[in-house]
Amino acid sequence: MKRLTVDKEVALTVGDVTIDCHVARVEGGEAALAPLHPDDGNLLPAASAGASIVFTHGGRLVMLRGAMYRATTADDLRFAETAGRSAAALNAQQRRKAARLPITLPATIRQLDESGEPFGEERQLVTRDISIGGFAVGTGFGALSVGTLVKFELILTNGATLAGTARVVRAASEMSGLAFEELPPAERVRLAGFLAGRQTRAPRPAAAGAAR
Repeated sequence: MKRLTVDKEVALTVGDVTIDCHVARVEGGEAALAPLHPDDGNLLPAASAGASIVFTHGGRLVMLRGAMYRATTADDLRFAETAGRSAAALNAQQRRKAARLPITLPATIRQLDESGEPFGEERQLVTRDISIGGFAVGTGFGALSVGTLVKFELILTNGATLAGTARVVRAASEMSGLAFEELPPAERVRLAGFLAGRQTRAPRPAAAGAAR
């Protein structure tokens, strides 16, 4: 909680719902959050012991798990981190869980030259997987060369658009893996919240011996 500061933007997730908020204040181990879009607060339950927030700190993504509740109105939300496991352990667990999620999203990419200027045609592609560190696309025309810098736009399933630059870090036949090179902090938070929500909705493995 010490990494939360007033006016920092965070993504608050409860169940299948993720909303963008800013920190109004932090006191007594509790953060007061205000939705960036006031009506979004109505999408959340009055209280939940299964909430999480994601934000950037020192250039890195941080996820905290805890409980949330409405203090007075839908635009006055409170979050308190769950005591017990260390933040480092929670972050490590989240990195493992969200390493690569097989999510198909529309992707537009265009190559950039050494000075950052676009060249060549814009390509409409589809992602094969995505993580908080980058994404992979099926190129359909042979893999892009490792080291290639591109400008990209991804359209999330909720309609939000992520835009920035990425560099090709792995290549195979008709597939390229890209690592984010430049992605604004607010968009990294939005992506992390989106991934956390998709992870929450992912079906749990069937228990051993379950009836078929």
